[in-house]
Amino acid sequence: MTGALVSSEMMARAAAAAGLSDEADRPGPAPLASPSYLALESASILTDGGVFLKVMHPEMRQDFDLGAAMALARQAGEAGIGPRVLWADPAQGAIAMEALTEAGGWRRAMQVDLQEAPVLGAAMSALKALHATPALSSRFDPFAQIDGLIADYSRLGAPLPEDTGWLRRLIGAAEPVLRTGADLAPCRNDGAASNLMLGPGGAVRLVDYDRAGMNDPLYDVGALLAETTDFEREMQAGFAAYAGAFDEVAFARARLWSFVDDMLHALWSRLKARTSARGGVEWLKYGEWRLMRLRMALNHPQYEQKIRLAGGAA
Repeated sequence: MTGALVSSEMMARAAAAAGLSDEADRPGPAPLASPSYLALESASILTDGGVFLKVMHPEMRQDFDLGAAMALARQAGEAGIGPRVLWADPAQGAIAMEALTEAGGWRRAMQVDLQEAPVLGAAMSALKALHATPALSSRFDPFAQIDGLIADYSRLGAPLPEDTGWLRRLIGAAEPVLRTGADLAPCRNDGAASNLMLGPGGAVRLVDYDRAGMNDPLYDVGALLAETTDFEREMQAGFAAYAGAFDEVAFARARLWSFVDDMLHALWSRLKARTSARGGVEWLKYGEWRLMRLRMALNHPQYEQKIRLAGGAA
């Protein structure tokens, strides 16, 4: 696919626009779908001057609201819960931020880190602070995105999972509940552990706002909790760290959102396995893992109980 990926010329133009043209650089992280979700949307460089510059691949840009993404990244940096944004240009799909480097005591989080109460607590505190930043102009609607992806499969003649209709009907049972009863807030709409940076003194910073938009903040909470463990009892302390206390109704809502997030990411990743120029990325493996987790959740008797708890009729 010609022009699908960021070229060296595109990176150089973005670096020059950000005022980084005279600085030495080295490549940022390589794309990895499995076992960790990392650098799938963008190419990046780290400069010797302590700047991280990333440019979204052209083949990815249609899937995201880059204006919202860069606005929320800037707000997070100003709130001290994300790296400080130095320059951004949605038209180029490019953003420059302060680099959180290993030399500075920073490292990317893994799932095992989120099972440590202080780390998860700090991550939830950062999410809560993010949700208190100024409103964004665009809405992130995961149900509309799921339906849009299903339509894309049909348009491209790509095979959907055989049980897609069943999955969408069951997710649809929770939709009336989830579409009501929440004040929207600026959200990342992303729960990947790899999009958390752990630093000195127990600091946690949120990175990667590509899916940013106004949403129920419990979407963010549910997506992050699903990354920590497969056992709901062990998720409760993390939920309480966000909410101040455990609440089974709100927790049920957060978990319902995590299932919606699984379906969205599963369909998106499996479609990229068909359309992306990067055939070596394990898109399908990642999508199948998210589908497996979704199927397990929707087959569980507690799925209907969660809908009832959250205020709907199963």
